[in-house]
Amino acid sequence: MEELEIGYSILPKFWLQGYAFEAAQKCKHYAFQEGFSDSLISIIHVDNVPSQKVALKNGMLLDKTTSYKDNPVHIFRVNQG
Repeated sequence: MEELEIGYSILPKFWLQGYAFEAAQKCKHYAFQEGFSDSLISIIHVDNVPSQKVALKNGMLLDKTTSYKDNPVHIFRVNQG
């Protein structure tokens, strides 16, 4: 099953300055505004707590925990509306 993912990469010197949340929020708004999907996910390693916090702040909820490319990950999801 193919799904659209909100993803980003921030250089370490720019961490903890709000850029990740701003990028994730803009991606979510754009995807929903343009009608690309009614649901978006973020695939986040189980140890990556800062990115999990960004997903939660962006209105996403933990959907499930699984394995992706041999790594344990959380799948966060947000639905339009």
